Parts: sequence; C-alpha cells; structure tokens
Amino acid sequence: MAAIGVHLGCTSACVAVYKDGRAGVVANDAGDRVTPAVVAYSENEEIVGLAAKQSRIRNISNTVMKVKQILGRSQKCGPWTWLLSNYL
Repeated sequence: MAAIGVHLGCTSACVAVYKDGRAGVVANDAGDRVTPAVVAYSENEEIVGLAAKQSRIRNISNTVMKVKQILGRSQKCGPWTWLLSNYL
C-alpha cells in the first residue's frame, strides 16, 4: 500500500510518498524537493515555482505569492491592500 502526503505551506510546497515502509520526498523538475508557492502570469503562459519566484521583480503585478496569509482576514481594506503593503 502507498500513501501520498502534500504540504501546502505559506511560502513553499512539497509532496512525499510512503511506500514499502519508506517515505521519500518527490523532487520537482529542477531536482529540488521543495517548490516555492508562487505563480506568475504573462500574456501567453503561467509560470510556477522557482521560475515564478525569480521573475517576481520583473512581473510583480502578475505574480501571486503568500496567498494563505490573506485567507480569513478582514476584507475592510481589501485583500490586495494587505498583501501589497508587505512588498512595497
């Protein structure tokens, strides 16, 4: 029997597999075992992980990160006001 575990953190995500009494963290396409929880959009593509994190300076208006930190917060000033105040 096998089991899969997923960690969705505020700043990173990873996946582990438990099989035959052993657990192992799955590497992403770059070979890293932890992937930054960042998504960036452009006109013709969506970029995730490390590539999105590295491009956030050039594409800040189309980059989403730390979304879990605004979930459940008061919407008096709007979710983007709080998020952007931490980066500007």
